[in-house]
Amino acid sequence: MLLAIWREFENEKLAHAYLFTGEKGVGKRTFARTLAKAILCQGEGERPCGGCRSCKRFEGGTHGNVYFPAPQPKKTTIGVDDLRSILDELSRAALDGGKRVIVINNAEKMTPASQNCLLKTLEEAPEGIYFLLVTDVERAILPTIRSRCRLVRIAPWNDGRIYKALTDKGINPERAKELTALCEGSIGRALQMQDDETYWTDRELVQRSFLMVRAMTDVPVASQLLKDRKDDAERLLEILEQEMRLLASDIKQSGVSTRSFFPEHWQRATVQSLCRIQDAILKCKQYKFSNVGWMANAENLMMTIAEEARRWRQ
Repeated sequence: MLLAIWREFENEKLAHAYLFTGEKGVGKRTFARTLAKAILCQGEGERPCGGCRSCKRFEGGTHGNVYFPAPQPKKTTIGVDDLRSILDELSRAALDGGKRVIVINNAEKMTPASQNCLLKTLEEAPEGIYFLLVTDVERAILPTIRSRCRLVRIAPWNDGRIYKALTDKGINPERAKELTALCEGSIGRALQMQDDETYWTDRELVQRSFLMVRAMTDVPVASQLLKDRKDDAERLLEILEQEMRLLASDIKQSGVSTRSFFPEHWQRATVQSLCRIQDAILKCKQYKFSNVGWMANAENLMMTIAEEARRWRQ
């Protein structure tokens, strides 16, 4: 799909608006930025050339013909005013008489009102103006906007491609293999995990606490490891949830899992048990919105794990 778009660019047949969707970290933003740079490039031959005045200004953040609407400081949404000032500017002639590109990263942050404001411009499709919308949440984009953009769904990377990209960056093969298994097709997520040392220490804690529970008698000791980690609760639960999801996927595909991260007794787990544990994780995530404390919630989750482990042994 991305190669087809690049051919359209080379043949000067680009649509006036694209909506790039897909999981976080699959390269949507990188591709949109590269395409924007290529559209504005004034070099000869392959574009973006990287050496012309336009490319240098683009990389330096000083190009007057590219726009990146974003929420104002202390705001979480892209409001009408954020967008209208740019759209009004589009009604005037471009600097240097060239093409113009609007790249809207996190397009799901546009309010309904700002999306409707954008819709009017998309309907008119001004000559020489290109809209590149990028989002992780396709359903947050109004159907009227989606219908006026060329929808490009970017699939997760396959394991071989991710592993090669990681090793090409100098990451040792064992760590690259582990990251490939964990990132769920997202090269961005893999690189983020590689650079985040606290992720690996938190992952080890999840292994020593939640995953070591085999019976109800293990709960008091395991829960004590989490006593002072209330502020990190959401992250720990996300790591545990991710591991449950990956283990369930392994079991669905081959009936067993060889993931060394899990203690041996987890090899008997069933998909149904893992789904029940995931439900318990979701309930535990909601502790901030209740009067039940972190430790009580963590222990309740561990008791669910202990009950499921009991079933595996039967």
